[in-house]
Amino acid sequence: MRKINFLKTVLGVAVAIMAGTSAFGQIPANYVAYDPAAAAPNDVDYVTVGKTMGYYTLPDPVYSPTYVATGTLGAGLTWIWTNTADPGTPAVLAYPGAANYATITYPVAGNYTITSVEHTPAAFGGCDGSTRTLNVTAVDAPTAEFTTADILTGLCGNQAAQSCVLAITEDVPVAIAGYSFVVTESIDNINAAGVVTANVSTNATFVNFPLAAKLKTPAAGFAGAQPDYTYTFNSSALAVQNSLRTRYTYTLASAAGVTGTGIVSAISQKSDFLNAPASVTGYAFGGKTTVVFIVNPAPVTGPIYYVPNTLNY
Repeated sequence: MRKINFLKTVLGVAVAIMAGTSAFGQIPANYVAYDPAAAAPNDVDYVTVGKTMGYYTLPDPVYSPTYVATGTLGAGLTWIWTNTADPGTPAVLAYPGAANYATITYPVAGNYTITSVEHTPAAFGGCDGSTRTLNVTAVDAPTAEFTTADILTGLCGNQAAQSCVLAITEDVPVAIAGYSFVVTESIDNINAAGVVTANVSTNATFVNFPLAAKLKTPAAGFAGAQPDYTYTFNSSALAVQNSLRTRYTYTLASAAGVTGTGIVSAISQKSDFLNAPASVTGYAFGGKTTVVFIVNPAPVTGPIYYVPNTLNY
């Protein structure tokens, strides 16, 4: 019991000074203690397939009494990291530095169990410490595409705004489902052959969910359940511009700060943690990345001409 209370005291000190040290052994900012008994979804660590995450185990304060203050581990201490995986393909473990730190790469989607065991040197009995367990679910990268059909014919004159539906797929609970992307709007006059004759206006952020303010519950238009989510928004009112055929085009695009083209999720961005802030990976959108509406001016027909009654009067 005394040892447990001592550990609590040391942990309290760790929190207080964490921001003030950069020693490798110190638990750095943004890491939190994992609790497998936490309420869902925090009872599982979610990671995007193919990404590498870093993990620390806090050493026993009796054997590493200066760890919190200086990042120094006790002499001769080692850690044994292991993993098992439902997919049958184990995570890839690496030890780039201190033995209480490992990087783990997840090759395929599925559930993984990571364990870490502290081991004392022979001079201290060669004892195994507590087995710490980390439950991890690796999920495929998020995807997004429009499910709204284009309307290229049949719209005569000014029309009301149209509903546009975006389908988002990622196998994570709604409580941690968050997405970053942009929808651009281009309004163009086109001729009878569909060739652009003039750009009326362009809006590069008609819909804008940046990296710092993702689409998530309870945002209007966001719906669905794991793993299939939707986002619904309205186009502009479809007005005929300049009395000419007018095309409204809505296009999925990457948010600012994204590397490559595609959607970013809260989990995929977290999975780039070891690369941040240099790189936030965008994952390719699905097959339908645009929605197009064309409105046509009603023809203005001239009068009927006839031979006047007074021709030979």
